[in-house]
Amino acid sequence: MIVAVVLFASCAKNDVTNVTLDKTTSYLIIGQTDSLKATLTATGDIKNIPQTWTSSNPTVVTVKDGVITAMRNGTVNITLKAGGIIATCVVTVDDKIQPTLTQGELLFYGDAYGTTDTIKGTGSNNFVLIMASSGINLDNLSGTGELLVVELNTSLKVKDSIPVGTYDMNTDLSPFSLVPAWVDSSNTPWGCWYFGNISDPIANGNLVVTRVGNIYTINYELFDDYGVKIYGTYKGTFSYVNELTQVPQSVVKNLLKLKSKSAVNKSMKFKRR
Repeated sequence: MIVAVVLFASCAKNDVTNVTLDKTTSYLIIGQTDSLKATLTATGDIKNIPQTWTSSNPTVVTVKDGVITAMRNGTVNITLKAGGIIATCVVTVDDKIQPTLTQGELLFYGDAYGTTDTIKGTGSNNFVLIMASSGINLDNLSGTGELLVVELNTSLKVKDSIPVGTYDMNTDLSPFSLVPAWVDSSNTPWGCWYFGNISDPIANGNLVVTRVGNIYTINYELFDDYGVKIYGTYKGTFSYVNELTQVPQSVVKNLLKLKSKSAVNKSMKFKRR
C-alpha cells in the first residue's frame, strides 16, 4: 500500500488540469505573424510539462512556440497540447486588404529622378500621393490607421495635379507609371507602400484616375510581395504641397521613414522625404 501511494503521487506531480490560449480566433493577412500565449494550470512544476504546438495545415499557417505565420489564404486550427489537455485557436488567413481611406495629400517633387532628356524632349515629373484613414494625421504622418503611399510619374508639363488615366507599375519612370517599392541603403522605403494591417512593399498593380472638377476618383488594385491584393476606391480632394518650394531638391531624399514596423492598432510614425 505504501508503494502504491508513492507511485500515484509521482504520476500526479506534473498533471495538467487546464490549458487556455489568450485568443480562440485570429485573423491574419498573408505574410503577417501573431503570437498565441498559453496559460497552464497544473498540480506540479509547469516548467517540466512538455507542450506541443501543431497546425492542422502548415501550408496555410505555420506555428513554432506559439508564434504563427500566415503563408496562404485559408482557415486552420492551431492546437496546443499539454499533459493530454488541448486548447485550440481558429486562424483565418486572407489574401486581400480593402482599406478605408478618407483623406489625401499630393506632394510634387519635379523631375526628382533626373529623367529629362533635352535632346529627345522627354522626361517625367514625380508625385507622391498619400491616401490615409481618418486616424492618420497628415501634418506629421503619425497616428493609428492605414496609409497607402503611391509614387507616380506624369509628363513634365504637369506640376499641380494628377492627369486622368491608368497608371501601371513599371521601372522606366515614364508618364503614367507607378514606382515599385524598394528600400535604399539607409533602410528608407521608396515607391509604393501600404502600411496598416501589414507593412509591405507594393510590387505590382495599377490605379485608374478619373476626375470631376476637383474631386478625384481613384480605383486601385495593387499587390504586395506575398501576392496580397490591396484594392479599393478613393473619392475626394487632395491637399497639394510643392515640395520644391519647401526644401532644396538636393535635400529631397527620404520618402517615408518608418520609425517602427507597425501592426494593427499600433501608432505609426513616419518622416517625410
